[in-house]
Amino acid sequence: MESNTVEMIKCKNERKESTSSNNSTSTSSSIEENQEKTKKRKYSDDKFNLFLSEIEEVENSEKTFMQKFMNYFSKSKNVERGKTLSLDENRTIEEIIKSKGFKCEKHLIKTEDGYILTLFRIPGNKNCPDGSRLQPILLQHGVFDSSDCWVCNGEDHSIGFILANNNFDVWLSNTRGNKYCKKHDKYNNNSFEFWQFSFHDLGIYDIPAVIKYINKVNKSGEKIIYFGHSQGTSLMFSGIVEKYEFYKNNIKLFVALAPITRLNNLGSILLSILSNISIHKLMANSEVYELCPHSEGTSNFLNYMKKNANRLTNFFISLISDTNSKECNDQDSLSVYLKHYPCGTSLKCLMHYIQIIEEKKFIYYNYGKEANYAIYHQTEPPEYDLKMIKDIPIMLISGDKDKLSTPEDVRWLLNEIKSNVIYFNIVPNMGHISFICGKNIEWFKEPLDIILEEYCPKIN
Repeated sequence: MESNTVEMIKCKNERKESTSSNNSTSTSSSIEENQEKTKKRKYSDDKFNLFLSEIEEVENSEKTFMQKFMNYFSKSKNVERGKTLSLDENRTIEEIIKSKGFKCEKHLIKTEDGYILTLFRIPGNKNCPDGSRLQPILLQHGVFDSSDCWVCNGEDHSIGFILANNNFDVWLSNTRGNKYCKKHDKYNNNSFEFWQFSFHDLGIYDIPAVIKYINKVNKSGEKIIYFGHSQGTSLMFSGIVEKYEFYKNNIKLFVALAPITRLNNLGSILLSILSNISIHKLMANSEVYELCPHSEGTSNFLNYMKKNANRLTNFFISLISDTNSKECNDQDSLSVYLKHYPCGTSLKCLMHYIQIIEEKKFIYYNYGKEANYAIYHQTEPPEYDLKMIKDIPIMLISGDKDKLSTPEDVRWLLNEIKSNVIYFNIVPNMGHISFICGKNIEWFKEPLDIILEEYCPKIN
């Protein structure tokens, strides 16, 4: 009995040992299998990561190639654009417009006070047979400038051409005293009397004459959309204050580019120097009444300097109007612009702006206490009351690199006329003349869309 019991215990022990041994072997085998699987997964992950890195390398290589290709294409495009623009340097405004495939008309009109003005017209896009039923747009240049400025930056960047391609009836005006407007029905342009005008007179005589003429030629029955740049905004703001009912009845929209009213935060070093040394008084005492007249010699010199002393030219522009001109402005377009610039104006225009700088107010012209009293019935010139402007939609657009129409002064203007402002933008990396010859034209897309959608009804 004992023997059987011992044998059973021994068998159980052997089974236990066997089971234990089997379990140990199984566990060891399981660990090895797991390790092998882990190795395989790691190998698989490594292969996958290697595969991803190879794809990424290919993608980066493709991107690098595409970037190089696009840079080359962009440079080639810019070179081609530069060659095209260079042809415009020696063309007249009519030749520039016609060279792009547009029609161009020249019109002469007379103001109420006897000045003969020259207008140019692009009557719609290249396929338009007649622009008389299209929405009319009037483009008004700044001080020392002319109608040429609106078409000197190529067909793709010039506001005049962009508007014409969108099938507007585009009118490019010139104000008294510039190279296109040096005739009067009574005075010779060498006389003192001819040059007795400031931007105030342009707003109450020149632009009303232009608008009345456009209304006769254009048969759409639509009010005019007015674009002003720099002084082209000063004369409109002063004109609206003086002839409010006329402008309210004739202007559908006023687009103010680099607007000039108050000049309290002027950043132009050169203009500040001229103001401090009273250069305007010296010139008046010397009986000089015309300022910066157009001449081939001056234009050729400026163009030569731009091409042979580019850094110096851009530095000089930076002193006057545009911080970092080289970055803001298209250099090929700038060459064209300088070949058509300056175009002349009166000393009185400059004197009026210097008075605004000195008084830190947007004021009427200061004739001196006695003359002021005779004209304004007070010894000091009054301020233009911009707050009285109502019911005329206005877009205010300026650049953050503008030393004349500074962001601070534009914001002040916005506050004065805010009930009228439908669009406001201070565009990054844009200077004063960047609206004429800038690299960037993307800023214009949104305002143009608004004009097309809200201010340009379909005309049958």
